[in-house]
Amino acid sequence: MRPGRRDEKKKRGEEGDVIQALKGVDTRTHVVGELYDTERSYVESLQVLVNKYLEPLKGTEGTELVDSNLVEEIFYQIPAILAHHESFLAKMKARVENWDVAQKVGDIMVETFTKQEVIDTYTAFINNWKHAKEAIKISCQQKPAFEKFIMAMAREHKGKLTMDCALDSLLIMPVQRIPRYELLLKMLLKHTDSEHPDHEDLLLAQKEVHSLALKINQMEKAALEWEAQQAALRELESLIDGLSDLAQGDRSFIRYDLVTMPGSLGTRKERCLFLFNDLLVISSIKRRSGNLRKPFSVTQGNLSALEGNKYKMLMRIPLDDLDIIKAKDENLKKLLKEVSSLEEDISIVSQMMDLTNSLHCSHASLDDSLRELSGSLHRQLAERQTSESHLLCLDLTITTQEGLENISVTFLSPEKRAAWEEAFLEAKQLLALADNRRPPPEFLYPLPIRKTRAGLQFTCAAPTLGLNAHNLRDVWVCNSDGYVGQVCVLSLQPEPTVMSCNGVCNSRILAVSSIPAAAPTPEAGGSPVRSESANGKAKICISVEDADQNALRPEEQRGNIELDSSDSSEEEDEGFADDSRKQRGGSLPPGAEPGSGSGSGSESESPQPTMWIGTEDGNIHVYNCSDNIRIKKNKIKIQHGSSVHSIVYLDNKVFTALANGTVGVYRRDPAGGWDIANPEIIALSTAAAPVTRMVPAAGKLWCACQNQIKVLNITSLQQEHSFVVHPDQSKAVGCMSASGLSVWISLAGSSAIKLYHAATYEPLYDVNIVPTVNKMLAGCDEIIRAHKAACLRVTALLACKDLLWIGTSAGVLLNVPLPHLTTDGSRPPPPPNVTGIPHGHTGHVRFLTAVETVPFPETHRPQFFKHHHHRFSFKGKEAGIHHLHLQPPPPASNTKMLVISGGDGYEDFRSSAFSDGTGRDDSTNHLLLWHV
Repeated sequence: MRPGRRDEKKKRGEEGDVIQALKGVDTRTHVVGELYDTERSYVESLQVLVNKYLEPLKGTEGTELVDSNLVEEIFYQIPAILAHHESFLAKMKARVENWDVAQKVGDIMVETFTKQEVIDTYTAFINNWKHAKEAIKISCQQKPAFEKFIMAMAREHKGKLTMDCALDSLLIMPVQRIPRYELLLKMLLKHTDSEHPDHEDLLLAQKEVHSLALKINQMEKAALEWEAQQAALRELESLIDGLSDLAQGDRSFIRYDLVTMPGSLGTRKERCLFLFNDLLVISSIKRRSGNLRKPFSVTQGNLSALEGNKYKMLMRIPLDDLDIIKAKDENLKKLLKEVSSLEEDISIVSQMMDLTNSLHCSHASLDDSLRELSGSLHRQLAERQTSESHLLCLDLTITTQEGLENISVTFLSPEKRAAWEEAFLEAKQLLALADNRRPPPEFLYPLPIRKTRAGLQFTCAAPTLGLNAHNLRDVWVCNSDGYVGQVCVLSLQPEPTVMSCNGVCNSRILAVSSIPAAAPTPEAGGSPVRSESANGKAKICISVEDADQNALRPEEQRGNIELDSSDSSEEEDEGFADDSRKQRGGSLPPGAEPGSGSGSGSESESPQPTMWIGTEDGNIHVYNCSDNIRIKKNKIKIQHGSSVHSIVYLDNKVFTALANGTVGVYRRDPAGGWDIANPEIIALSTAAAPVTRMVPAAGKLWCACQNQIKVLNITSLQQEHSFVVHPDQSKAVGCMSASGLSVWISLAGSSAIKLYHAATYEPLYDVNIVPTVNKMLAGCDEIIRAHKAACLRVTALLACKDLLWIGTSAGVLLNVPLPHLTTDGSRPPPPPNVTGIPHGHTGHVRFLTAVETVPFPETHRPQFFKHHHHRFSFKGKEAGIHHLHLQPPPPASNTKMLVISGGDGYEDFRSSAFSDGTGRDDSTNHLLLWHV
């Protein structure tokens, strides 16, 4: 025997002597000994899991046995559980080795099982348990060597285990351990006198362990129910020919119904509807001949009738794409109630007629009356049954990529139709309110922005980084008429109000971006930050990233905005250049001018967040975020030889996309300002394919050059990758937005958006918005609807929270849930559902942006909002609840994001009614505001 094993055996022998000594005295001491003994055994089992399974499988040789991701899933939280219980065992051992009648153990149990990290660890383990079991199954199927490995370990430890598979036996121990503590504590309390110093702690420990045991039991029950549900789905999958991938996620089976549907040449065909919580499957039915299939093991509902038939899938429809054309109304309810009452009355009259035969007196007149009443009731019932035949039919509409399609289903009885309809509507409602799906954004109100010049249209917008007097950010909204660029400052408190609108340049504004100030102590090397993006129609992509007022790191919300603009003639304004030669950080390069409006020594010594405004004539105007643009001119003016299409702050640099096919990169100078004298120019393309869009994604900068995407390494400033989005060079990239590993791209003039993987650059799928937009426009005038449909295109994109916002040329705004992508792209998600938002613009959506804010106090909401609350807001106060799985937590619990859409006019697509004011404000620029 090896020395190590001999020492271990000796140690265990000594511990066994201690346990036997404890068990040989009073019952309380005996229970403590059993508690210590089982705890030691539990820790040893966890050590086997970590040392004999986890560590070897994570090693170099283990990679040949099982995928490393599956290893993490199988042994999720096991090392953490082991650490907690090794600590607990050490404390127990110290008490046992110094045992006397007054010794306590309740206090260390309270200390251990009231720790939030212990509760969280067990909760996370139980939640993952079903996934761990599934991962073992997958690993055994994929790698036979893995199955041999766990069987070898099972043989090695079979003397300690009672179940067939060692790994399963060990993994289930944490599930069983907490209830075991509860039993031991009950025994310990039973044999502990109420005057004993340990009694109070034991009571508290029992309460805490019982609470944890209940939570674990509930989760275990849910896991078992989930397994049963998955088994039922697999049975149905094997039963229905052509049906695959049914058993996945949180899908559950609700009911099945036999129906008829129209066939060819006026015939009707028998069909079966299988309703799930997120899906409807329609199958054909054919009588099974020959040997019957094995007995059906699904226990949910009465499914025995299914065994004698064959089923072949005809249609598979997500419930999100399915609606009832005419829902059940009061007439159906009334008719069903009348039929039920008549049937009940007929039964009672029949009983009365039977009872009259027992009468000893003459009852001829009574018999005549009862026969007459019975005949009348039967006639009424026949009439009702004749009129209810049309109530057997239910018309459904399906939203497809090609448009809307209708199907008609006839049930066997009105009762079955009503029951199916109730189940369908309930499933739709639960689907909309599911935990992994957001409630709809909360619409606040439209804010009209009166034009100070004819022809002014929104082009772009960005929130400031500096805080105003209300400790909130303002939003700079840019307008242009082709000759003059104007900035409107939107203040969010006490209510969203435009504080000023002032001209800032003699050219169209194409880009605006907020740039953070340098930290008080500059740090070398910034880390790439993730940007949430939005784009608009005007072929300009503006990336916006926020930062703390006194920090270099970006805050949680950023946005990219692409805007449109139109031309208007107006005389050129004066006074946008200044003769002052003061400038922070270095000498002026050719084409760079300092502004005089804010130049002061104190300002240059204390860097502030700035707003960079790019124009069509090739200038960049730099303002402090806190500047009042009514009285202060640009701090710095940088001149380029070509239009500035996009400005992005990333990795402590400012990137500018230029129409000559280059990207200008500005770095900070030693004083914390920007070294505008020495920008680095990167030649990505030519003037024939200008850089028009930029978006940060996965630590890289994606740059759009006509129909290509070129990926720039932000550290080396070298092009790392490029790919063609569309083979036709005339199909230029129109909008881009990124969130996490998702990059959304639309082409100019296109009504589809493409999803790319930010790490692998793979195209995952296309999303066509036409069906949803057509549904939203259904209530519009036919001529207007046809015109908007003919020229429909994506004009703006914004990723905010876990939603992608899509603006269109039709004025309709759409939401798409952001997918969860893996880094290797091995599990591409299914194409998402597109949801239309009832509130939009009469004309184009010009930009989308978002700013961090707080909910408006009810007393501070505008009168317009109060008056039109029910018309303009979705029901439910929780419409804007924060979902944190895509972004870091907000600074305060009541923080919300305000999503702002800028466009032409305002329209409520839910109402097709005309009023005196219809069309009056169609040309007025409107900002639409939502809380999310």
